[in-house]
Amino acid sequence: MQPFKSMLLALALVGCASQDNRPTTLAPAPSSLYSEFSANDAGETVYGPFVAATLAQHDERFASAAKYYLDALAADPSSDFVADRAFFQLLYAGRVDEAARISLQLQDAEVAKSDDLIRLMYVLEAFKREDWQEVRQRLGGVKEAGFGFLISPLLEAWSYAAESNVASARDALAGLVADQRLGVIGKEHLAYVLDHTGQIEEAGDAYLALLADGQPSSLQPLVAYAGMLQKAGRTEDARNFLGEQTKKYPDSRYLLREGMRIMAGYGPSQEVTAPRGAAGQIFYRLATEFAQGQSNRAAVIYLRVASYLTPEVSEIYFLLGNLLERLDTYEAAASAYASVPSTSELSAVANLRRIEALRLAGHEDDAEERVRRVLKDMPNSTAHLSLLADMLRDKEEFGEAVHYYNRAIEQIRNPGKSDWFVFFARGISLEQLGRWADAERDLRAALALNPGEPSVLNYLGYSWIDRGERIEEAKKMIEQAVEEMPEDGFIVDSLGWVHYLTGDYDQAVLHLERAVRLQPTDPTINDHLGDAYWRVGRKIEARFQWRHALENDPEEEDRQAISDKIAMGLPDAS
Repeated sequence: MQPFKSMLLALALVGCASQDNRPTTLAPAPSSLYSEFSANDAGETVYGPFVAATLAQHDERFASAAKYYLDALAADPSSDFVADRAFFQLLYAGRVDEAARISLQLQDAEVAKSDDLIRLMYVLEAFKREDWQEVRQRLGGVKEAGFGFLISPLLEAWSYAAESNVASARDALAGLVADQRLGVIGKEHLAYVLDHTGQIEEAGDAYLALLADGQPSSLQPLVAYAGMLQKAGRTEDARNFLGEQTKKYPDSRYLLREGMRIMAGYGPSQEVTAPRGAAGQIFYRLATEFAQGQSNRAAVIYLRVASYLTPEVSEIYFLLGNLLERLDTYEAAASAYASVPSTSELSAVANLRRIEALRLAGHEDDAEERVRRVLKDMPNSTAHLSLLADMLRDKEEFGEAVHYYNRAIEQIRNPGKSDWFVFFARGISLEQLGRWADAERDLRAALALNPGEPSVLNYLGYSWIDRGERIEEAKKMIEQAVEEMPEDGFIVDSLGWVHYLTGDYDQAVLHLERAVRLQPTDPTINDHLGDAYWRVGRKIEARFQWRHALENDPEEEDRQAISDKIAMGLPDAS
């Protein structure tokens, strides 16, 4: 597939890159409206919720921030400043209907003139209501917005297509079709418009022209074309076309899944040949591109917009859950996965990811109860057995964890690269139980399945060093792990500690100082750096690091040892 990058170059982030710089911070800097808010003496009823919302926003608890901003807005409905903040938090938290309503309130406000996201939602509110004349009227006021030259013609064309006005839809797309960078997007939507309005022959020519131009920007037009053939009663043509494309893209699970749906008579999972479906699909595709580019927050915004238009598309919620996990907002991720309907092909894996997100959000008991419930019905599910074992390992119930890892591994007939972690995790559990020979065998197996995996190199190498075995081999393994993950403070700590244990204290200090910069609050790393400082004669700094280690809640068995070092220092090196 050709990447969708031309769209990204053109889009100007649809308001996410507005003057508030929202994709980076998600906390707009106070605008000129700040004086309007601060001068409005509405008392504690506004100020308390506003402060709470600001704190929640900075803590990335967007659902809470949205609630507090709404409370502040209820106390002072005239504040455009608070409404603007509430709008963004509601949108990010997935309460898009409410965000759309606030966009109506803000249209005459100063903030709307520079915020493309507010203006976009103003248009989409009418689009969702299928008030096509109103859509075109609202679009007329935002032609110069950041999304004006890309999204506007698409929405305008579909407003005409919804009224079966093919000529006007074609005219709306003409500029986009002719654009050197974005022409493929215009041509794709022209094919969808022709399909939607029943121009079957011309739509077929448009679909095939997209293929003739080379690699399509996505597989969506192929699926739509096959769906059109099947719907027109040309089932054999659809079957032959899908067979050809499956051979061309043999690794595409998406094409295989969609082809099976079409041939079963269900049609494509995303109805891109209808107004809402087409509009939702463009925002979904934008989200996938931003996600690939690690612009996760911008991607979340586009997925929220897509879900507003096409709430029935399960892929939206699955990708949303994945992105929210990346952003460490696990409560929100679990909620997104829960939105995948049970009838979706993604339901089983979404349920698994939901359980994992609940665990990471701190709901360990709920997560464990859910996974045990699934295992009653699916006792041989490798994924659920592994997940339960991981939960037990986190609780330091290593014996029971090994039991479930054993059951999971029994289900793996031919271990491959993707199975490395279950062997690694069982190895860790066995090592914690003092069964080193068994642990070493699993760690070696994990490394054989996934050579060069930094976490395995680090754990096995560190274990050897700690046991006084294979010192040089272990050192090389940890150096390799650091090369693979130079920003991982724990792996850098391992390298520093290897140098310390082998008597190279100057090198130990060098690496351990970097490890502390990467993980400044980890008690073990600070303790290690204190030891290294002591050995090179920097005793004041050593005691400072040991005190810092104590301040960061070390394990109880380490606390007394660190306190003793602060009082008496280290004994002479033997």
